[in-house]
Amino acid sequence: MKGIIKKLDERKFGFITVDGGTDYFFHSNECENFDGLKEGDSVTFDTADSDKGPKAVNVKLDSGSAPEEAAPAMEEAAPAMEEAAPEATDEA
Repeated sequence: MKGIIKKLDERKFGFITVDGGTDYFFHSNECENFDGLKEGDSVTFDTADSDKGPKAVNVKLDSGSAPEEAAPAMEEAAPAMEEAAPEATDEA
């Protein structure tokens, strides 16, 4: 499944929300890189039953989505890259 990190807690657990409003609890033990996650990150995960309902397991950062900060940074870099690029000449 795919979802978005809704909340992370310093006690090493968090919640993932999916379309439709369902939230899944997960513990850092079920995550590939808990310390590398941020609220709002897109993740993929599997689900498993627990005493308290379904939970997320095998939580991984969704490699198909770029972090939100990356897009503005690339837009800011584009004009600088254009200025640095040599102009094309017709010298052939």
